[in-house]
Amino acid sequence: MNEKYRDKGIEIIMATDIDKAPDLEKFIAEKKLKLGVARVVDVYKLVKAQGYPTSYGIDVDGNCIWRGHPQGLNDALVDGWLKDLRAPKIPRKLNDALGAAVSAYDNGQYGGALNALEKLLKHKDEKVKADAQYIADLLNGRMEMNKAAAKIYRDGGELEKLLALLETDAKDFSGLDYAKDCASEAKKTKSSKAYKECVEAREKLEGLKPTLKDMKAADAVKALNKLTKEFPETPAGKHAAEMAKEFEEKK
Repeated sequence: MNEKYRDKGIEIIMATDIDKAPDLEKFIAEKKLKLGVARVVDVYKLVKAQGYPTSYGIDVDGNCIWRGHPQGLNDALVDGWLKDLRAPKIPRKLNDALGAAVSAYDNGQYGGALNALEKLLKHKDEKVKADAQYIADLLNGRMEMNKAAAKIYRDGGELEKLLALLETDAKDFSGLDYAKDCASEAKKTKSSKAYKECVEAREKLEGLKPTLKDMKAADAVKALNKLTKEFPETPAGKHAAEMAKEFEEKK
């Protein structure tokens, strides 16, 4: 999951109270972990965990937005976080000269904020310039992160997620060439045959899922394979293929 979501803005880190480096290295190797691991003394007391293991979802401002067993951490939950992902709040007081830029930033008008910062980045006052660069770095970082996420969606054929991201950035970064590019690609994506097939496949799978529990395994496999055959390159078609394998094992 960490590899899947890292480029989209989610970072998964494991905290452990294993305090000896050799033991920790052995643990990482045995579990084949591909994520950040932090050594924290008395970590369970520190976070007041009521069970083992316990996972936490922390937002960009450091607030806990979810807590539970790792098995409860699924794609639907993480995708929901990503949908509402925004730039972090500015944690410190900035020079008054940046008032307009900060106001635009706080209101999610990232294009307006970057346009307001353009002259301030060349300001004679080094403090003003430094504060302007601070906000610009936050926003440019967000833009690059979203570009990376868009590439992942595009390459993976997840066109519904791609469209949602493009339409959001076209609005949030309004006034920039980047926003125009997003709007243009969003329009082309929405009118494409591939996008319409993604929507149709998803809707058919959503309609099929509630009926699967009452089907014999063989009939469920048949129904899922039919959807996969009809929409082989769509996320729903690929998911149906995975579900068919699970039912195949129950036959």
